[in-house]
Order: sequence, then C-alpha cells, then structure tokens
Amino acid sequence: MDVIKRNFFRLLRYGAFNEYEPTEPMSAYKWGLLQRMAQTHYVEAIVNSARDNTRSQNPMLSVPDAGLSRLCNGFLNRRLRKIRDAEPDSAEPSIETLNMLDIIVQTTERLILHGVTYAYILNMGIFLRNYGDRIDFVKLEKWLQRLNILSMAELEASILIYTLGFQQDEIPFVRRVIPAAYNIALNALYYDDGEENDATVSGRHIFTLNSGGKLTETFRNCQRCFFYAPLESVSIFFTQIASYIANMEE
Repeated sequence: MDVIKRNFFRLLRYGAFNEYEPTEPMSAYKWGLLQRMAQTHYVEAIVNSARDNTRSQNPMLSVPDAGLSRLCNGFLNRRLRKIRDAEPDSAEPSIETLNMLDIIVQTTERLILHGVTYAYILNMGIFLRNYGDRIDFVKLEKWLQRLNILSMAELEASILIYTLGFQQDEIPFVRRVIPAAYNIALNALYYDDGEENDATVSGRHIFTLNSGGKLTETFRNCQRCFFYAPLESVSIFFTQIASYIANMEE
C-alpha cells in the first residue's frame, strides 16, 4: 500500500471514528491526488475535517437515506419489502437492525454497479460504531441469508476490517474475513478525477446507463461480485443491458 492510500485511510479513521494516527509527509502533488480520491469516494468533508483537526462529533456522509434502498432482483426485492413491513409488528422490533439491513442493501447495490465507494463503506462503519449495541445480529444474519446477500455483506465488512481498523468481533454476522476484500479495496483507490455517470450518489435512478464503456465496467463489477451475490449481480447486469439497448433505440 503506497503512502497516499495509507494517509487516506488514516484520515478516514480519524475523521469518522476519532482514531488518530499521524499522517506521513507527502508532496503537494500527492496531497492533491489524495484530495481527488476523497472527492471520487464522496468523503471529502471527512478527510478535510481530519486534516484540519476539526472532526465533527457526528460525521455526515452524502449518501441517500437508507430507507430508499432496493434490490434489482424482483423476487429478492419483494422479500426485502416483506421484511420491512413485518418488522414493526414483530415481538421485538428493532429499527436499528432494519436500518443496518438497508445500509447493507444500499452498499451492495452501489458496489455491484460501480465498485467500492468509500462513502458507503464508511456509512456502514459509522452506523456499526454508533448503534452496534442495539442491532440484533442474529435477526440481521437471517435477513441477509433470505436476501441472498450474506456473503456480500461479509465482503463489505471485510473491507472495514482490512482498511478502517474494525475487528471481526465488532461485526458478528461475519463468519469469515474475505482475503480478496483487501485487493478490491485498494484497487478502488485510483488517481484520476473519478467522473460519475448518470447514476450518482445523490439518489437519482441507480439503473441508468448510457455508454458502452460503462456497460463493460458494470460487467466487470458484476463478474467480480457474482460469487458473493449471484442473483443480484445477474439481475443488475441484465437490467443494464436492457437500459443500454433502450437508449440506443432512442
């Protein structure tokens, strides 16, 4: 891991979790690359607060409301809606557990379609650190199994463990830390402007696609995630193909 990435993770840990570790000296050029990396991953505010030593007690991220999460696969999305509808009337309802599920679903959709985006990974970590003692992890694991995304959740949690200082016992649904998560996490940190396509973090429709290049990129992301969430990966990819063909016909 190079110095830019090491400093990036140190700033995220300090800005989001108040875990301070001094950054290593870098040139102005490398700091500029780190800043563009933070912009690409929608964590610029947290990185800046850590650099300026003005860390917020309640860090906020520019990600959509977790309640807006949905799965592309119609069958699995119906299961998700049933879980949401049933939980308030259960014997021991837990809004925190439901929110954690929504955050994982949201992160899963983002990762399959666009690859790792640290705003989403960090949002998982912030919620776990703030509300982990209120989450029913037994119930959460059953839900993740029903939605066929437990392995995907383990991959996302493994990124937290490898890059942001989390321990496996902080995330009880993680039965195994996935070694591939380390390279996936680092490969997401490339040094360019990271231009976003039509599906942006602001909440516009996640399944819009308008270029062959982006279709190829989505295919690679879906292929990478297939082992961890096969039904959802295939559904997203074929939805992208349909969208691409429809745009060509227009």
